[in-house]
Amino acid sequence: MKDLLTQIANINSYSYNVEGLSKVKELLKSWYQNFENNCPKLKLKYEEFDLKPQKFISRSGQIEEKQLGKALLISKEIDPNLPSILLMGHMDTVFPESLGFNECKDLGNGIMNGPGVSDLKGGLVVILKALEKFENSELADKLNWQVFFNPDEEVGSPGSSKIFPMLAEKNKWGLIYEPSLPDGSFTYRRKGAANYQLAIHGKASHVGRAFDEGTSAILIAAEFINQAQALNENPNIIINFGKIEGGGPLNIVPELAILGINIRIEENTDEKLVLKKLNQIIDELQDKYSDAKFLLQGKFNRKPKVPNTELDLLYEVLEDCTKELNLDFKKRNTGGCCDGNNLWEYGLPNIDTLGVRGKDIHSTEEIIYLDSLEERTELSFLLLKRLALL
Repeated sequence: MKDLLTQIANINSYSYNVEGLSKVKELLKSWYQNFENNCPKLKLKYEEFDLKPQKFISRSGQIEEKQLGKALLISKEIDPNLPSILLMGHMDTVFPESLGFNECKDLGNGIMNGPGVSDLKGGLVVILKALEKFENSELADKLNWQVFFNPDEEVGSPGSSKIFPMLAEKNKWGLIYEPSLPDGSFTYRRKGAANYQLAIHGKASHVGRAFDEGTSAILIAAEFINQAQALNENPNIIINFGKIEGGGPLNIVPELAILGINIRIEENTDEKLVLKKLNQIIDELQDKYSDAKFLLQGKFNRKPKVPNTELDLLYEVLEDCTKELNLDFKKRNTGGCCDGNNLWEYGLPNIDTLGVRGKDIHSTEEIIYLDSLEERTELSFLLLKRLALL
């Protein structure tokens, strides 16, 4: 398992590295083809999906597009009347190739450092090995399954989320292999999230000769931030301005400012409240600065994951499995988001932190505790067996 992880983690698959993502996709296909060849009764269907490009506001303040990789769906169906389980993990990481963090390093003491070793390439190995064990068990003919690998989770699944309704309709439960929390805890309730960009076009002028003729996009941006920040007074809402771009020569009134905005919400109803407030601020600033132009781009791409009795039943099965393996069972609410949010939106009960244990994800210090590869494989194998009997 360590060798497989090293093999796949040493391929750079940054969300916009389409060539690297293609290599990961082909490697995964080869893994499952070998699996199929070594399991005579197993017949798999392989489907690839082209994704629409992701739209974003460029530094020029105009809407442009970024190409995304292909998604891969692998399906086993022995009887259309049997329940089906979705196992899911993303192929992309947050590390551009230019960062230089492109290879795994064994740190000793059962710890390995590397790009995406926990988030989420360790989980990709766990999915494969858990399914191999299940298909060699006495319950293999009791369950259908699908495995979905998407290339764009780290940027909010803007392209692959179009496929989620089909996955949710086809399957009864979802198992998603985001890394567990460092102590092995599982996430439970999740906040919803949105990413937006706001481009503000003002009017450039020379500071010395015609200062009063200009309209500063940066000053307008500052007013927008100051007013929108009031949303944080609501305990259910977080709004963060993570990036500001704009301006140029210091003797020119800046014509352009671009804000990068991340929003977290507790309930679905908070979405309308936030958008109403942001658009109200824009309308008021438009009235105040008549020659300015505003372009708001983005959406709430992760709905809140608010548990119900159906989801609680799935967690009860998971808890029973952890007890059988003498593992601690802890579940925690989190402000983080993942594809589990999206699948929950479309009605699929899912556990979304069945992946490996590690820490410092999204940094060059990312590590995996290697013993969790086997631990999480055994847990998923047992979970598949229990679900096959429900």
